[in-house]
Amino acid sequence: MKLRLDKIDVSSKVDEFAQYLEAADRIILSAKFGDGKTYFLNELKKNKNLSEKYEFFTVYPVNYSVANSEDVFEYIKRDIIHQMYERKELDKIDVGAFFKAVQSFVDITSVVSFLLSFVPGGGLYNNILERFTKAKEEYDKQKHTADKYLYLFKNQRGGLYEDDGYTELIKETLRWVKEDHGNDHKGKKTVLIIEDLDRLDPQHLFRIMNVLSAHIDDTSEPDKVSNKFGFDNIVLVMDYEATKNIFHHFYGIGANYEGYMSKFLACEPFRYSIRQLAEKSFVENIGRILGIEKSIVHMDNFIRRVSKLSIRDFNRVRQFDTANRLLRNTININGRKISMSMPVFSLVLIMIECRLIAKEIINDLTSSYGYDEMEYIKLIVPICFLAGQWPEYISLGEGTYQIGLEVEDGVIIGLNHRRVYNPNAKSISIYNIEGALRELLNGEFNEYINTSSIYLDQTE
Repeated sequence: MKLRLDKIDVSSKVDEFAQYLEAADRIILSAKFGDGKTYFLNELKKNKNLSEKYEFFTVYPVNYSVANSEDVFEYIKRDIIHQMYERKELDKIDVGAFFKAVQSFVDITSVVSFLLSFVPGGGLYNNILERFTKAKEEYDKQKHTADKYLYLFKNQRGGLYEDDGYTELIKETLRWVKEDHGNDHKGKKTVLIIEDLDRLDPQHLFRIMNVLSAHIDDTSEPDKVSNKFGFDNIVLVMDYEATKNIFHHFYGIGANYEGYMSKFLACEPFRYSIRQLAEKSFVENIGRILGIEKSIVHMDNFIRRVSKLSIRDFNRVRQFDTANRLLRNTININGRKISMSMPVFSLVLIMIECRLIAKEIINDLTSSYGYDEMEYIKLIVPICFLAGQWPEYISLGEGTYQIGLEVEDGVIIGLNHRRVYNPNAKSISIYNIEGALRELLNGEFNEYINTSSIYLDQTE
């Protein structure tokens, strides 16, 4: 049985974040590791209303962790340009405006070679070459010592005043994205998302933020706030509180973290977590699929283990196929065949995948406190079969139930039971059930079910 759990609905949080995008140009999305920020951002970018209004670009500086600090922004530029290339936006720019913006012929030569590497022959190709020739002539006429001096700073890799040809290419492309070009393209606001900053080496992290700060605080125009490359919004993704510890470790306990971060914040951080929502949705879905909605919330060890799962764990278990851990389709007990598709076997495998240890699984399945009697009987009777019990009647709590078997081609595939009055009915023997479960989990029935992932005795 492959789990088909419902997706976690984060639409309300997406709507809340949309308000932040509308009102603030610099945002910190704060979430702890495993709280689902990447899942949230994917849902954000897939939102129809937002995708019509915003063009999202996402970079992952953690991928550059082995690079030199001054090279990090070069990789960021490369990733942005690569995304523009994949979206076929680079061949839409105003080539003349781009050449006019680039002040160095060296830059023009480099970027033209790059553009011609993917632009097919034709009008645009010829236009680039023609503009390139004119740009060279103009540069030769007006170049002087001051230009060369300023060029050194504008082309310093990772420098505060870096503004080379590739940066201008990004700026010019963003200008095109923001413009309305009729039916072919409606103008959009542009958003740069910088993911997982708190996973960076501190030297990389604070270099990125310092360069961003230099471009936000342009002292030549103190009343104007601008973002790096000309993006309308920059979203920094990190755990705001955890980054505070990194900051104090790097700069000293007396350094003013809030003051430092205020340079990047147009509002308080957007704090996000879907953990509680994910837990609730996960448990409800498992209960619905296995037919134990009322009982599963009382399985204390299971609930406790679920509370420790990350969002990535939830997504992993969502894709879990219990059939991959079943070694046979049926189990043969005392000459009777029982289908391994019955809910209790799937539940045991799901519990193992959620990292329950053996004694926790046994405790949850032998403690009926708070469980719905009808659900619990349907769940636990196959374990009675494993223990060699084939009861026709079962007494549980204050109720007595007659057990009926659903048989297909000689295999028990399910149970049906109804409440009756029978003073001679036997109660379920928890001792025998516990023994059968222990044999199952210890590998006694390893020809039927693969329990290799389970911890047998370890505790936490």
